[in-house]
Amino acid sequence: MDNFFSTSFNELEEFSISNSINKDSFFSQENVVNKDIVEKILNEVDLFNLKLNSLDISPVHDNDGYYMSNGLAKSETLYNFLTSEKIMKISENYLGGKFRLKCHRVYSVSPGVRNPWHTDDKKYGSKNPNIKGLVFMVYLNDVFDGEFQAIKGSHLFSSDYTHPNFDEDVIRDLNDKITSFKYPKGSMIIFDNKAIHRAKPYFNYFWKRKSLFFQIDNDVDDGEKIIINSRFIKKIDESLINYLGIGKEADMPHEPSRTQIETLNLLNIFILQKKIFSALIKRVFFLTKSFFTGTFKRRIQVAFGKKIIVNTKKNKL
Repeated sequence: MDNFFSTSFNELEEFSISNSINKDSFFSQENVVNKDIVEKILNEVDLFNLKLNSLDISPVHDNDGYYMSNGLAKSETLYNFLTSEKIMKISENYLGGKFRLKCHRVYSVSPGVRNPWHTDDKKYGSKNPNIKGLVFMVYLNDVFDGEFQAIKGSHLFSSDYTHPNFDEDVIRDLNDKITSFKYPKGSMIIFDNKAIHRAKPYFNYFWKRKSLFFQIDNDVDDGEKIIINSRFIKKIDESLINYLGIGKEADMPHEPSRTQIETLNLLNIFILQKKIFSALIKRVFFLTKSFFTGTFKRRIQVAFGKKIIVNTKKNKL
C-alpha cells in the first residue's frame, strides 16, 4: 500500500469513508499523512518564495494569503501523493468510474482574513448542481486555530440555495451543525463539494496556517490547467490520462484567479521595492559598460585583481 499514509488509514475500507461523507458531509482523521511527506511537499513547492520575471514556477500572493496552484510542476512528492492508489480508490468509490483532478493548491491563509461560508460545487464561479465531487484537505502544520469548519449534513440541502456563498445570517441558523477540525499536522478532511464550509478566521500574526487542498469531481471535460514536470511520470495508463485531464479542455482559471501586483501584502511590496532599487543599479551599470571596449573593460578587471582568460596580442602564438 501507499507509504504516504498511516497504517490505520491505509487499512480503512473506502466504503467506510464514503458512508461517513454520505451521512455527515465529511470524513476526517488525525495524523493520516506521514510527517516526512508533509515536509517534503512544503520544501519542494517553496510556498513563500515569490519570483518576479522568472521562468521558474512561482507561488502567488493573493489578498488573503499565499498560493501554489502549479505544485505538480515543482513537487514529485505531491505528484505521487495526488496520483496514489488510495486517493484513486476513495474517489472511485464515491464518484464512480469517471473522475478528474479538477484543481490543487498548497496555500496559507493569512491572519485576519474572513472568507465567506461557501460550497465548491461551482464552475467559473457559478453554482453547478450537476457536479458531484470530493474535496481533500490536508493540514501541513498543526492547526488549532483558524481551522477548517463544515456544516454537518449540509451537502443534502445546500442545493436549495441559488449561490455558492452564504451570508453569516444564514449560517447563524445552522450554528448547532458547525463542526470544527482542530487537528495536528498531517490530518485529513475529505468532504462532499456541496458541503458548506470555510476556514475560521484567526488573528495570530506570528503564525501561518498551511494546507493542501485538491478537488476531484465527475466533470471530466474541463478543469484548471495542470502543469506537470514530465520527469515525475513513471508510468501512464487510461485511468491516469482521464484523471489528469490529458487531451481534455482546461480552460478554468487557476484559483485565486485575480492575483496581480496590487494583491501583494505589505511585506512583499517592501521586498519588491528593494529588488527594484537593486535592479535599477545593475541596469545602469550594464548600460554603462556598453560604452567601453572589451580591452578597456579587461584592464579595469585586471586592476581589481580579476583573472582574465582571453586571447590578446601578447599571448598570440
